[in-house]
Amino acid sequence: MKTGMKMMAMVAVAAMGFAACGGGNKPAENNDSVQTAQEWNGVSVCSETYCVEVIGIQDREGEQAVDLFRGSFDDALLDSLLAPGQTAFRSAFNVYIARGRAYYDDTVDHTVLFDAGIGPQAGGKLLERMQSIGIEPEDIDAVCLTHLHFDHLGWLLDTAGRVFFPNADIYLSEAEMASGKDNERWQQVLAAYGERVKPFAGNGKILDDLVYAEVLPGHTPGHTIYLVGTCQIVGDLLHAQDLQLKYPDFCARYDADPDRARKVRKSIYAESIEHELTLCGAHCYEHFIRMY
Repeated sequence: MKTGMKMMAMVAVAAMGFAACGGGNKPAENNDSVQTAQEWNGVSVCSETYCVEVIGIQDREGEQAVDLFRGSFDDALLDSLLAPGQTAFRSAFNVYIARGRAYYDDTVDHTVLFDAGIGPQAGGKLLERMQSIGIEPEDIDAVCLTHLHFDHLGWLLDTAGRVFFPNADIYLSEAEMASGKDNERWQQVLAAYGERVKPFAGNGKILDDLVYAEVLPGHTPGHTIYLVGTCQIVGDLLHAQDLQLKYPDFCARYDADPDRARKVRKSIYAESIEHELTLCGAHCYEHFIRMY
């Protein structure tokens, strides 16, 4: 990766006054509770212009079948890593919320949701978990989508098909939006939010200086990674952390372009280590992963 996120990471890291992290990598003991350690974990960063807090919320537990990774790299290695009788890897359906306030202007204050989970139709608990930390749907002023798979769109509409975040603009890459022409759920979202859908053409900052975006195809044609503070919101960069953090050549069948997906995965891992960034994955059972 020659420019883009690496350059943004260097800018962000250079600007930091301090970084304080809560929780670390320890998984929650009870993912069904709204008051687990995972739900309260967060990363707070202050720079010369912003203070931002990133909160990880598990919408629902999940798992990824071992067979999803077969044929992608080395099946013999895969089998050697499994416990007796193991058929799946622990996973999750996560979203992240960033709350940021500018030093230079008290009116610049954002509450941003990254991806929208699996939704109420599939047993998602985002609403109650947001409310447990004092955030209501109307407080969200932006939703940044990494891509358009159904498990990232779930809470954009309620069970009646109405707008769930009444004050939010929806951000996604133009490449990803173009790939959603035959995506029925996305077309419903597009019709509901109308002009509040804000596609962006390429890499750069959105929402003042709070969020940076880089379009990195592989998982989908316009899959996007967002940088906020020291956190990389990586979407579906990986699906099974116990496998793919150590062995990034394994790809799930969900990756549209496996070769590009694994190159992006390795690049982001290297970047995370070099710049001491925190990975925030949509399907990791730990919300905040440090590889350095």
